[in-house]
Amino acid sequence: MQSPCLANARRGGLTRASRFVISWFLPFTVPLPALGQHALPAINVGRSETPAAGANGDAPAASGDAEIVVTPDRVEEPKSRTASSVSVVTAAQIEKRASLGLANALRGVPGLDLYESGGPGTQTSVFLRGATPGQTLVLIDGIRVGDASSTDGSIDLGNLAATDVDRIEVLRGPQSALYGSDAMGGVINIITRKGQGKPRGSIMLEGGAYGAGHARATLSGSEDRLSYAFSVDALHTEAFPRYGYRINRPLTIGDGVTPLPSLPPNDPTNRMGATARLAYQLTDALSVEGGFTGYDNAIRFDNPYAFKAFNVYNPENHAHATFAQGYVRADVDLFDKLLHNRVTLYANETMRDNWVTESCYDASFNAFTCRLGYRGDRRGLEYQGDLKLGAFGLVTFGVANWTDNAHTWQGGPVLPDSTVPVDFVQTTHSGFAQHQFTLFDRLDFTYGGRIDSVESGPTFDTWRMTAAFRLDEIGARFRGSAGTGAKVASLYQRFSQYGDPTLKPERSTGYDVGFDQKLFGDRVTASVSFFDNRFQNLIDFGVVLTCTVTQIFGCYYNVGRAETKGIEYAGEAEIIPGQIRARASYTHLVAKNRTTERSLFRRPPDKGMASLIYMGIPGLELEARMLAVGETPDYDYTNAKRVTLPAYARVDLFASYKFDESFSVFGRIENVGNTRYEEVYNYGTPGRSLYGGMKFTW
Repeated sequence: MQSPCLANARRGGLTRASRFVISWFLPFTVPLPALGQHALPAINVGRSETPAAGANGDAPAASGDAEIVVTPDRVEEPKSRTASSVSVVTAAQIEKRASLGLANALRGVPGLDLYESGGPGTQTSVFLRGATPGQTLVLIDGIRVGDASSTDGSIDLGNLAATDVDRIEVLRGPQSALYGSDAMGGVINIITRKGQGKPRGSIMLEGGAYGAGHARATLSGSEDRLSYAFSVDALHTEAFPRYGYRINRPLTIGDGVTPLPSLPPNDPTNRMGATARLAYQLTDALSVEGGFTGYDNAIRFDNPYAFKAFNVYNPENHAHATFAQGYVRADVDLFDKLLHNRVTLYANETMRDNWVTESCYDASFNAFTCRLGYRGDRRGLEYQGDLKLGAFGLVTFGVANWTDNAHTWQGGPVLPDSTVPVDFVQTTHSGFAQHQFTLFDRLDFTYGGRIDSVESGPTFDTWRMTAAFRLDEIGARFRGSAGTGAKVASLYQRFSQYGDPTLKPERSTGYDVGFDQKLFGDRVTASVSFFDNRFQNLIDFGVVLTCTVTQIFGCYYNVGRAETKGIEYAGEAEIIPGQIRARASYTHLVAKNRTTERSLFRRPPDKGMASLIYMGIPGLELEARMLAVGETPDYDYTNAKRVTLPAYARVDLFASYKFDESFSVFGRIENVGNTRYEEVYNYGTPGRSLYGGMKFTW
């Protein structure tokens, strides 16, 4: 890579030197500036189950042991028997809310904040219990995904399409004892559908605001010992200008002085997604499975850091990203099914090409448009064993080995492609174990630990304990968990020109306590959690004494401390059985940088969701949903200052009507009140938007 140039002349809020650093630093992450004894019979090891759907295919009513989760303890178990804080987003909820992007299905999950940098397809970051995107582990079908070439190793959720996803499980709190590095804030597990039963298929067509056109096709089923599931998803939208759209304040270009030019009519997005999953039961004790997930995302974006006004909305600012993952998995039962063994071989790869105006420099430090290329890939092998001990519970143990690679390059009219390419690599070895058991048919315990070792890097250990006390007679449950999290420095933080190979892993210690209550049978449910996480050894960037003589613009170093704590609530009530249902969630979060004692960016102190659903007419479902977000601290990178985004409330309306088993229509109005709001400072969000479509099922 090039060495940044040092310039002293300040233009507005940015020096040319700082602009140079931004042009290199930010694109590694995004093309836009937006910086996971009696109880044993209920545990199903090595089987795939799907939660039962409720009326009109929506989320099941709170139904005790009917809802199955796999993420909290790495084995399938009733949600009511895990002591962890976990939320499940069902297939019906995903289909209703995620047509413009899979990440939208996560809005409203307690403890989770989502930030989209200017509409569909743009950089979308998740903050779970106040942890950064790189401190939240994302899995697809239980396999860790991320972009090894990005600054923090996180995956861009804006690239993901809502293909045939069965459910998303959001596990909150430090989970590194089970999942290793990155799982400091929690784990998001995206689980695709596994075919079962008679063949079934569907075609969904949708269109609407901002020139949106969306289509999805699925096919799944099983025959004898073979099961299969396939899906494809395609989205085109003209979208809106990413930067400055529906912003009422005066905006400037990168010099901090010149007014922003007139906005273009659009910034299009084109996205494709596909999934495939095949499984074959060779014998009663042996099955094999293979899966594929792929996404392709092409967008046009804006460059507010350009020093020439026409380059801010220059069509040359565009990006193309692809993600592909494949795996092969074998499940084997031994010793009369007392020991279940699972071996998974997997690989995934992210490719990003960003064409950005004024992002590269020649020998005289003149800026020009160039292509910035990034490839991150991971190859891994994992074994998990689940040993039933009868009255003594269940032991889950395993080992894992994976290698991360990052390759970056730049090119353009002045510099040819592949000029100064950079390659980074690191391999991680892990081992973990956990013991689950139940006492007196109402006390559920787990405890376990893990050791991760990075070749030519750090070795670290993590632990976790959970406990739940069930009072089934009155439908109540007390639960709690405590554990540690860790995150190894990313390849960029260790090996780039700003890196330090000796960086320590970021660490966290966290706990939560909670209470769940069911009333009137299953008609009313409520869940409250209190949590506290302490972070240390956080990796920061700046000019410090540890920087080398060549790191004149700064380097990465361990210094930061932070704390996040708060309250999470989720509740549901069947007001009129079979007709009207209400849901609500709320999060109060205190997120502090303990070095500066200032609030962390993009963590709103208060956030809530409420919805009212009507199903009183056969086949018809109506929903009114409100998302309310309090004032949120953010950062103005152009003028280098803290800002506060105003509070807002957004209301969406959803409607669907099922004529028969094979045909249904649906529609929605997003942002009914045409509320002006921002998720990322100066980046646009949609106004009132109408969408409608139809679905054929056979």
